[in-house]
Amino acid sequence: WAAFIIRPFSAPITDRGNKKLIYIAAVGALTLAVFMYSLSMDNSAFAVPAKIIHGVSWTFISTITAVIVSEYVPREDLGTAMGFFMISQMIASAVSQPVAFALAEYMGYASMLLVFTAISAFGLVLVCFTAPTKVPARLPGQSMFGGLKLNNLFAKEAISPMIINVAFQGTRTGITVFMAAFALEELIANIGVFATAASLMGWVARPALGILLDKKGPIATLIPAGLFFSAGLLCLAFAQDLTWFIISGILIGIGQNGISPVLMTISMRTVPAERKAAANSTNYLGMDIGSALASTVGGVLCAVFGYRVGFAAFVVPVVLAVALAVVILSRLEKQERTA
Repeated sequence: WAAFIIRPFSAPITDRGNKKLIYIAAVGALTLAVFMYSLSMDNSAFAVPAKIIHGVSWTFISTITAVIVSEYVPREDLGTAMGFFMISQMIASAVSQPVAFALAEYMGYASMLLVFTAISAFGLVLVCFTAPTKVPARLPGQSMFGGLKLNNLFAKEAISPMIINVAFQGTRTGITVFMAAFALEELIANIGVFATAASLMGWVARPALGILLDKKGPIATLIPAGLFFSAGLLCLAFAQDLTWFIISGILIGIGQNGISPVLMTISMRTVPAERKAAANSTNYLGMDIGSALASTVGGVLCAVFGYRVGFAAFVVPVVLAVALAVVILSRLEKQERTA
């Protein structure tokens, strides 16, 4: 919810402020949040403040990182640079969870979180040594908060894609949040291989899905991706051993890599070119709301009915998201043909 509140302001503040200083502050706050998570293992009073700081800091980090990458490389090399940047994220996703679970099993969660605090602090040092970024010119006395308007923060045309992202991102978050607890309850070791399988499958499937998207269009990509994602969730619900989790990771890896780019495309196509930033902000709002709802509503559902029922129930928002996306895409394509 902290991310949901801050998200609309992160993009315009980033555009108007010193990006490097904002980046340093955000990574510093994230490092503090991870350290507070380690303290919360002995004192739960640290848990909620840590989560709030985490939400705010990650909102700015996710907003500003790609912008800074675009400033460091020539325009003609931006596609290559962003490709390497996305690969680095996928490597981190594939490696971090198995390492985290192994460290937690070996030394406990508090010590594992201290290790990741040190890793985050190292990242903070690297950010401090990056080149200065461009600081936009402002009128004398004008702050980076000046000129913020509702029209710049939110695109009402993108409400429908935002709702889709509430459902889709909520499911993705629910998997991440409850996977560790589910594995502990079922006494399944090395559960981090689920994330590794999903990430590796994303690397393999992304080129094929990109070709499918270009050749057959978003609807032809979205429907099979939704089926793969739903099948992966059902595999989680019935998983009995590590093999089931690996199969589930493969299916979910294909599904989410087919759905994510289509949802981003829908948001961009609902607004004119000059309001794409507002559409992007609205798109991320849907992701933040979905994450918040998954953590709260999904938590109650799993506590009352169990994790297996919770994972099976997540199929419902995935199916609704895909169905709504197909309807919106059909309307957009009809409007574009008649324009």
